Amino acid sequence: MKASETIMGKGRIGVVGVGGGGCNTIGSMAAHWENAPSLIAINTDAQSLGAVACNTRLQIGKRITRNMGTGGDSKIGRLAADEDFSTLEGLFSGMDLVFIVCALGGGTGTGAAPVVARAAQEAGAMVIVFATIPFTFEGDRRMSQARQGLVELREQADVVIVIPNQSLLAASGAQATAEEAFQQADYYLSMGVFAIWKLLTQRNIINLDFATLRMVARCSGGGSLFSYGEGKGPQRAAEAIHAALHSPLLENGESLADSESILVSILGGPDMGIREVESIMNTIKAATRIDAHIHMGTAIDDAWQDTISVTIVASRYWKEENEAEESGEEKPDADPAPDSDSTATALSPPPKKRKRRNSETQSQLVLGGISKGLFKDVQPTIVGTEDMDVPTFIRKHVTVDK
Repeated sequence: MKASETIMGKGRIGVVGVGGGGCNTIGSMAAHWENAPSLIAINTDAQSLGAVACNTRLQIGKRITRNMGTGGDSKIGRLAADEDFSTLEGLFSGMDLVFIVCALGGGTGTGAAPVVARAAQEAGAMVIVFATIPFTFEGDRRMSQARQGLVELREQADVVIVIPNQSLLAASGAQATAEEAFQQADYYLSMGVFAIWKLLTQRNIINLDFATLRMVARCSGGGSLFSYGEGKGPQRAAEAIHAALHSPLLENGESLADSESILVSILGGPDMGIREVESIMNTIKAATRIDAHIHMGTAIDDAWQDTISVTIVASRYWKEENEAEESGEEKPDADPAPDSDSTATALSPPPKKRKRRNSETQSQLVLGGISKGLFKDVQPTIVGTEDMDVPTFIRKHVTVDK
Protein backbone atom coordinates (compact mmCIF):
# COMPACT_ATOMS: atom_id res chain seq x y z
CA MET A 1 0.00 0.00 0.00
CA LYS A 2 1.28 3.44 -0.89
CA ALA A 3 2.01 5.78 1.99
CA SER A 4 -0.41 8.38 0.65
CA GLU A 5 -3.26 5.84 0.80
CA THR A 6 -2.89 5.04 4.49
CA ILE A 7 -4.86 7.93 5.97
CA MET A 8 -6.47 9.57 2.96
CA GLY A 9 -7.68 6.46 1.14
CA LYS A 10 -6.83 6.91 -2.51
CA GLY A 11 -6.45 10.64 -2.12
CA ARG A 12 -3.62 12.37 -3.89
CA ILE A 13 -1.30 15.06 -2.59
CA GLY A 14 0.73 17.38 -4.78
CA VAL A 15 3.52 19.80 -3.88
CA VAL A 16 3.96 22.65 -6.35
CA GLY A 17 6.74 25.19 -6.65
CA VAL A 18 5.79 28.35 -8.54
CA GLY A 19 8.45 30.73 -9.87
CA GLY A 20 12.20 30.65 -9.34
CA GLY A 21 12.15 30.53 -5.54
CA GLY A 22 9.39 27.92 -5.37
CA CYS A 23 11.10 25.73 -7.96
CA ASN A 24 14.38 25.91 -6.02
CA THR A 25 12.56 24.51 -3.01
CA ILE A 26 10.99 21.75 -5.10
CA GLY A 27 14.44 20.83 -6.41
CA SER A 28 15.74 20.61 -2.84
CA MET A 29 12.80 18.41 -1.85
CA ALA A 30 13.36 16.10 -4.82
CA ALA A 31 17.01 15.63 -3.83
CA HIS A 32 16.40 14.84 -0.15
CA TRP A 33 12.84 13.56 0.14
CA GLU A 34 12.32 9.82 -0.34
CA ASN A 35 8.86 8.50 -1.28
CA ALA A 36 7.65 12.07 -1.73
CA PRO A 37 4.22 12.91 -3.18
CA SER A 38 3.96 14.39 -6.67
CA LEU A 39 6.49 17.22 -6.96
CA ILE A 40 5.61 19.80 -9.60
CA ALA A 41 7.69 22.76 -10.80
CA ILE A 42 5.91 25.62 -12.59
CA ASN A 43 7.79 28.52 -14.17
CA THR A 44 7.88 30.79 -17.20
CA ASP A 45 11.64 30.57 -17.69
CA ALA A 46 12.43 27.44 -19.74
CA GLN A 47 16.11 27.36 -18.87
CA SER A 48 15.52 27.70 -15.13
CA LEU A 49 12.72 25.12 -15.23
CA GLY A 50 14.90 22.59 -17.04
CA ALA A 51 17.39 22.59 -14.17
CA VAL A 52 14.78 21.36 -11.65
CA ALA A 53 14.81 17.59 -11.09
CA CYS A 54 11.27 16.55 -10.11
CA ASN A 55 8.30 14.45 -11.19
CA THR A 56 6.59 17.08 -13.33
CA ARG A 57 7.68 20.35 -14.92
CA LEU A 58 5.24 22.78 -16.50
CA GLN A 59 6.22 25.85 -18.45
CA ILE A 60 3.50 28.49 -18.54
CA GLY A 61 3.00 31.57 -20.70
CA LYS A 62 5.13 30.53 -23.67
CA ARG A 63 3.30 32.91 -25.96
CA ILE A 64 3.62 35.86 -23.58
CA THR A 65 7.16 35.38 -22.27
CA ARG A 66 8.70 33.56 -25.28
CA ASN A 67 10.37 30.99 -23.02
CA MET A 68 11.93 33.65 -20.82
CA GLY A 69 11.13 35.02 -17.38
CA THR A 70 8.74 37.83 -16.52
CA GLY A 71 11.35 40.49 -15.84
CA GLY A 72 10.03 40.77 -12.30
CA ASP A 73 6.60 41.91 -13.50
CA SER A 74 3.82 40.15 -11.56
CA LYS A 75 1.22 41.18 -14.15
CA ILE A 76 3.06 39.15 -16.78
CA GLY A 77 3.27 36.25 -14.32
CA ARG A 78 -0.48 36.39 -13.82
CA LEU A 79 -1.16 36.49 -17.57
CA ALA A 80 1.22 33.58 -18.12
CA ALA A 81 -0.72 31.41 -15.65
CA ASP A 82 -4.06 32.53 -17.11
CA GLU A 83 -2.85 31.47 -20.55
CA ASP A 84 -2.45 27.87 -19.33
CA PHE A 85 -5.27 27.80 -16.80
CA SER A 86 -7.01 24.78 -18.32
CA THR A 87 -3.71 22.85 -18.26
CA LEU A 88 -3.29 23.72 -14.59
CA GLU A 89 -6.78 22.47 -13.77
CA GLY A 90 -6.03 19.20 -15.52
CA LEU A 91 -2.77 18.90 -13.60
CA PHE A 92 -4.63 19.02 -10.29
CA SER A 93 -7.53 16.80 -11.32
CA GLY A 94 -8.21 14.15 -8.68
CA MET A 95 -5.98 15.73 -6.03
CA ASP A 96 -7.35 16.22 -2.52
CA LEU A 97 -4.58 18.44 -1.18
CA VAL A 98 -2.14 20.74 -2.96
CA PHE A 99 0.77 22.49 -1.26
CA ILE A 100 2.08 25.55 -3.10
CA VAL A 101 5.49 27.00 -2.26
CA CYS A 102 6.53 30.34 -3.68
CA ALA A 103 8.76 33.32 -3.04
CA LEU A 104 6.75 36.53 -3.24
CA GLY A 105 8.24 39.70 -4.66
CA GLY A 106 9.27 38.49 -8.13
CA GLY A 107 7.18 38.23 -11.24
CA THR A 108 6.20 34.58 -11.65
CA GLY A 109 5.94 33.59 -8.00
CA THR A 110 3.87 36.65 -7.13
CA GLY A 111 1.67 36.82 -10.20
CA ALA A 112 1.18 33.17 -11.07
CA ALA A 113 0.83 31.58 -7.63
CA PRO A 114 -2.69 32.97 -6.95
CA VAL A 115 -3.84 31.69 -10.35
CA VAL A 116 -2.30 28.27 -9.65
CA ALA A 117 -4.11 28.22 -6.29
CA ARG A 118 -7.41 29.06 -7.98
CA ALA A 119 -6.89 26.29 -10.54
CA ALA A 120 -6.22 23.76 -7.76
CA GLN A 121 -9.32 24.83 -5.85
CA GLU A 122 -11.53 24.69 -8.91
CA ALA A 123 -10.20 21.19 -9.53
CA GLY A 124 -11.53 20.28 -6.08
CA ALA A 125 -8.35 20.31 -3.99
CA MET A 126 -7.68 21.94 -0.64
CA VAL A 127 -4.83 24.45 -1.04
CA ILE A 128 -2.15 25.29 1.54
CA VAL A 129 0.44 27.90 0.52
CA PHE A 130 3.88 28.45 2.05
CA ALA A 131 5.02 31.89 0.90
CA THR A 132 8.19 33.81 1.72
CA ILE A 133 8.31 37.61 1.96
CA PRO A 134 11.44 39.38 0.63
CA PHE A 135 14.41 40.54 2.68
CA THR A 136 14.34 44.28 3.36
CA PHE A 137 17.51 44.72 1.32
CA GLU A 138 15.64 43.51 -1.78
CA GLY A 139 13.96 46.91 -2.05
CA ASP A 140 10.58 48.59 -1.67
CA ARG A 141 9.31 47.57 -5.11
CA ARG A 142 9.67 43.85 -4.43
CA MET A 143 8.18 44.27 -0.97
CA SER A 144 5.18 46.17 -2.32
CA GLN A 145 4.67 43.57 -5.03
CA ALA A 146 4.92 40.79 -2.45
CA ARG A 147 2.25 42.37 -0.29
CA GLN A 148 -0.14 42.60 -3.20
CA GLY A 149 0.58 38.99 -4.10
CA LEU A 150 -0.12 37.93 -0.51
CA VAL A 151 -3.54 39.61 -0.61
CA GLU A 152 -4.38 37.81 -3.86
CA LEU A 153 -3.16 34.46 -2.51
CA ARG A 154 -5.39 34.73 0.53
CA GLU A 155 -8.37 35.23 -1.74
CA GLN A 156 -7.69 31.91 -3.50
CA ALA A 157 -6.09 29.52 -0.98
CA ASP A 158 -7.50 27.79 2.09
CA VAL A 159 -4.41 28.60 4.17
CA VAL A 160 -1.47 30.92 3.49
CA ILE A 161 1.51 30.42 5.78
CA VAL A 162 3.80 33.45 5.71
CA ILE A 163 7.56 33.13 6.20
CA PRO A 164 9.34 36.53 6.26
CA ASN A 165 12.90 36.08 5.01
CA GLN A 166 13.99 38.90 7.32
CA SER A 167 13.00 36.78 10.31
CA LEU A 168 14.95 33.86 8.90
CA LEU A 169 17.94 36.16 8.61
CA ALA A 170 17.66 36.90 12.33
CA ALA A 171 17.52 33.17 13.03
CA SER A 172 20.54 32.51 10.80
CA GLY A 173 22.78 34.87 12.72
CA ALA A 174 24.75 37.94 11.72
CA GLN A 175 27.52 35.94 10.07
CA ALA A 176 25.28 33.97 7.69
CA THR A 177 26.01 34.36 3.98
CA ALA A 178 23.29 35.22 1.48
CA GLU A 179 23.40 31.65 0.17
CA GLU A 180 23.00 30.23 3.67
CA ALA A 181 20.03 32.49 4.35
CA PHE A 182 18.23 31.39 1.18
CA GLN A 183 19.08 27.76 1.88
CA GLN A 184 17.52 28.09 5.31
CA ALA A 185 14.38 29.52 3.72
CA ASP A 186 14.22 26.47 1.43
CA TYR A 187 14.72 24.16 4.40
CA TYR A 188 11.93 25.75 6.44
CA LEU A 189 9.54 25.55 3.49
CA SER A 190 10.47 21.92 2.93
CA MET A 191 10.02 20.93 6.57
CA GLY A 192 6.68 22.70 6.87
CA VAL A 193 5.29 20.70 3.96
CA PHE A 194 7.02 17.50 5.08
CA ALA A 195 5.61 17.67 8.62
CA ILE A 196 2.00 18.05 7.52
CA TRP A 197 2.40 15.43 4.77
CA LYS A 198 3.78 12.91 7.27
CA LEU A 199 0.83 13.39 9.61
CA LEU A 200 -1.66 12.79 6.81
CA THR A 201 -0.09 9.88 5.00
CA GLN A 202 0.75 7.26 7.62
CA ARG A 203 -0.49 5.78 10.84
CA ASN A 204 1.09 7.49 13.80
CA ILE A 205 1.03 7.56 17.60
CA ILE A 206 -1.51 10.38 17.45
CA ASN A 207 -3.17 10.92 14.08
CA LEU A 208 -4.22 14.14 12.42
CA ASP A 209 -6.68 13.38 9.63
CA PHE A 210 -7.62 15.32 6.53
CA ALA A 211 -11.02 16.32 7.94
CA THR A 212 -9.33 17.97 10.93
CA LEU A 213 -6.90 19.82 8.68
CA ARG A 214 -9.77 21.11 6.56
CA MET A 215 -11.65 22.24 9.67
CA VAL A 216 -8.59 24.08 10.97
CA ALA A 217 -8.15 25.76 7.58
CA ARG A 218 -11.77 26.86 7.46
CA CYS A 219 -12.04 28.07 11.05
CA SER A 220 -8.65 29.77 11.37
CA GLY A 221 -9.39 32.34 8.71
CA GLY A 222 -6.76 31.41 6.14
CA GLY A 223 -3.82 33.46 7.44
CA SER A 224 -1.17 31.69 9.51
CA LEU A 225 2.43 31.80 10.65
CA PHE A 226 4.68 28.86 11.16
CA SER A 227 7.76 27.88 13.13
CA TYR A 228 10.10 24.91 13.21
CA GLY A 229 12.61 23.48 15.67
CA GLU A 230 14.86 20.41 15.87
CA GLY A 231 16.70 18.68 18.68
CA LYS A 232 19.12 15.75 18.93
CA GLY A 233 20.42 13.63 21.76
CA PRO A 234 19.20 13.24 25.35
CA GLN A 235 17.62 16.74 25.48
CA ARG A 236 16.13 16.58 21.98
CA ALA A 237 12.54 17.30 23.03
CA ALA A 238 13.50 20.35 25.09
CA GLU A 239 15.80 21.63 22.34
CA ALA A 240 13.19 21.20 19.61
CA ILE A 241 10.36 22.97 21.41
CA HIS A 242 12.67 25.75 22.61
CA ALA A 243 13.83 26.40 19.04
CA ALA A 244 10.26 26.42 17.72
CA LEU A 245 8.83 28.67 20.43
CA HIS A 246 11.72 31.14 20.44
CA SER A 247 11.98 31.47 16.67
CA PRO A 248 11.86 35.01 15.20
CA LEU A 249 9.13 33.63 12.92
CA LEU A 250 6.82 33.70 15.96
CA GLU A 251 8.40 36.85 17.42
CA ASN A 252 10.09 34.73 20.11
CA GLY A 253 6.76 33.28 21.17
CA GLU A 254 4.78 36.51 21.42
CA SER A 255 2.66 35.71 18.36
CA LEU A 256 1.83 32.28 19.74
CA ALA A 257 0.54 33.77 22.96
CA ASP A 258 -2.12 35.67 21.00
CA SER A 259 -3.14 32.79 18.73
CA GLU A 260 -6.58 31.19 18.87
CA SER A 261 -5.71 28.30 16.53
CA ILE A 262 -2.58 26.14 16.81
CA LEU A 263 -1.61 23.10 14.76
CA VAL A 264 1.34 21.06 16.08
CA SER A 265 3.29 18.34 14.29
CA ILE A 266 5.84 16.30 16.24
CA LEU A 267 8.19 14.11 14.21
CA GLY A 268 10.64 11.63 15.68
CA GLY A 269 12.26 8.24 15.29
CA PRO A 270 11.01 4.91 16.68
CA ASP A 271 12.80 5.78 19.93
CA MET A 272 10.63 8.86 20.62
CA GLY A 273 8.93 8.43 23.99
CA ILE A 274 5.40 9.39 24.96
CA ARG A 275 6.81 11.44 27.84
CA GLU A 276 8.74 13.53 25.32
CA VAL A 277 5.51 14.19 23.41
CA GLU A 278 3.77 15.11 26.66
CA SER A 279 6.59 17.48 27.62
CA ILE A 280 6.43 19.26 24.26
CA MET A 281 2.66 19.70 24.37
CA ASN A 282 2.69 20.90 27.99
CA THR A 283 5.25 23.53 27.05
CA ILE A 284 3.11 24.68 24.13
CA LYS A 285 -0.04 24.82 26.24
CA ALA A 286 1.78 26.90 28.85
CA ALA A 287 2.77 29.39 26.15
CA THR A 288 -0.71 29.82 24.66
CA ARG A 289 -4.00 31.30 25.74
CA ILE A 290 -6.23 29.02 27.78
CA ASP A 291 -9.04 28.98 25.18
CA ALA A 292 -6.80 28.22 22.18
CA HIS A 293 -7.89 25.48 19.78
CA ILE A 294 -4.91 23.11 19.71
CA HIS A 295 -4.71 20.26 17.20
CA MET A 296 -1.70 17.96 17.22
CA GLY A 297 -0.33 14.81 15.69
CA THR A 298 2.86 12.78 15.90
CA ALA A 299 4.69 10.98 13.11
CA ILE A 300 7.36 8.28 13.30
CA ASP A 301 10.13 8.04 10.71
CA ASP A 302 13.02 5.56 10.94
CA ALA A 303 15.36 8.20 9.50
CA TRP A 304 14.75 10.43 12.54
CA GLN A 305 16.39 8.13 15.07
CA ASP A 306 17.68 10.18 18.06
CA THR A 307 16.05 13.33 16.58
CA ILE A 308 12.80 15.19 17.24
CA SER A 309 11.31 18.09 15.31
CA VAL A 310 8.39 20.34 16.20
CA THR A 311 6.39 22.25 13.60
CA ILE A 312 3.84 24.88 14.69
CA VAL A 313 1.23 26.53 12.49
CA ALA A 314 -0.61 29.32 14.32
CA SER A 315 -3.37 31.79 13.59
CA ARG A 316 -4.82 34.50 15.81
CA TYR A 317 -8.28 33.97 14.39
CA TRP A 318 -10.80 31.19 15.03
CA LYS A 319 -14.44 31.01 14.05
CA GLU A 320 -16.61 27.99 14.76
CA GLU A 321 -17.85 26.19 11.64
CA ASN A 322 -21.52 26.73 12.50
CA GLU A 323 -20.87 30.47 12.80
CA ALA A 324 -19.28 30.52 9.36
CA GLU A 325 -22.23 28.63 7.90
CA GLU A 326 -24.77 30.97 9.51
CA SER A 327 -22.96 34.05 8.23
CA GLY A 328 -22.53 32.50 4.79
CA GLU A 329 -18.78 33.10 4.92
CA GLU A 330 -16.14 30.48 4.22
CA LYS A 331 -13.41 32.63 5.71
CA PRO A 332 -12.91 36.23 6.84
CA ASP A 333 -11.59 39.08 4.80
CA ALA A 334 -7.89 38.86 3.97
CA ASP A 335 -5.50 40.12 6.60
CA PRO A 336 -3.22 43.00 5.74
CA ALA A 337 0.20 41.97 4.51
CA PRO A 338 2.90 41.92 7.16
CA ASP A 339 5.52 44.59 7.47
CA SER A 340 8.97 43.53 6.39
CA ASP A 341 10.36 43.68 9.91
CA SER A 342 7.44 42.16 11.77
CA THR A 343 5.37 39.01 11.56
CA ALA A 344 2.66 40.08 13.98
CA THR A 345 0.24 41.56 11.45
CA ALA A 346 0.25 38.36 9.43
CA LEU A 347 -1.55 36.71 12.35
CA SER A 348 -3.86 39.61 13.09
CA PRO A 349 -7.55 38.73 12.94
CA PRO A 350 -9.61 40.61 10.37
CA PRO A 351 -11.24 43.76 11.73
CA LYS A 352 -14.67 43.02 13.08
CA LYS A 353 -17.35 44.50 10.90
CA ARG A 354 -19.59 46.96 12.68
CA LYS A 355 -23.27 46.15 12.49
CA ARG A 356 -25.15 48.51 10.23
CA ARG A 357 -27.95 50.39 11.81
CA ASN A 358 -31.39 49.18 10.87
CA SER A 359 -33.04 52.12 9.18
CA GLU A 360 -36.51 50.80 10.08
CA THR A 361 -35.89 50.69 13.83
CA GLN A 362 -33.06 53.18 14.27
CA SER A 363 -33.94 56.52 12.80
CA GLN A 364 -33.33 60.08 13.85
CA LEU A 365 -35.75 61.92 16.12
CA VAL A 366 -37.69 64.68 14.44
CA LEU A 367 -37.69 67.68 16.77
CA GLY A 368 -40.48 70.14 16.40
CA GLY A 369 -40.89 73.52 18.00
CA ILE A 370 -39.76 73.98 21.60
CA SER A 371 -42.38 74.79 24.27
CA LYS A 372 -41.25 76.61 27.45
CA GLY A 373 -44.35 75.50 29.41
CA LEU A 374 -44.67 77.50 32.67
CA PHE A 375 -41.80 79.77 31.60
CA LYS A 376 -43.44 80.84 28.32
CA ASP A 377 -43.97 84.39 29.60
CA VAL A 378 -40.49 84.73 31.13
CA GLN A 379 -38.02 87.04 29.38
CA PRO A 380 -35.56 84.85 27.39
CA THR A 381 -31.83 84.86 28.19
CA ILE A 382 -30.11 86.15 25.08
CA VAL A 383 -26.34 85.98 24.65
CA GLY A 384 -25.22 87.51 21.40
CA THR A 385 -27.89 86.28 19.01
CA GLU A 386 -28.61 82.95 20.72
CA ASP A 387 -31.49 82.10 23.06
CA MET A 388 -29.70 80.30 25.93
CA ASP A 389 -33.00 78.84 27.20
CA VAL A 390 -33.08 76.54 24.14
CA PRO A 391 -31.17 73.27 24.78
CA THR A 392 -27.65 73.22 23.36
CA PHE A 393 -28.16 70.14 21.14
CA ILE A 394 -31.04 71.97 19.42
CA ARG A 395 -29.19 75.26 19.06
CA LYS A 396 -26.19 73.38 17.57
CA HIS A 397 -28.44 71.25 15.29
CA VAL A 398 -27.12 68.00 16.78
CA THR A 399 -29.14 64.96 15.58
CA VAL A 400 -30.32 62.40 18.09
CA ASP A 401 -30.92 58.71 17.28
CA LYS A 402 -33.91 56.84 18.61
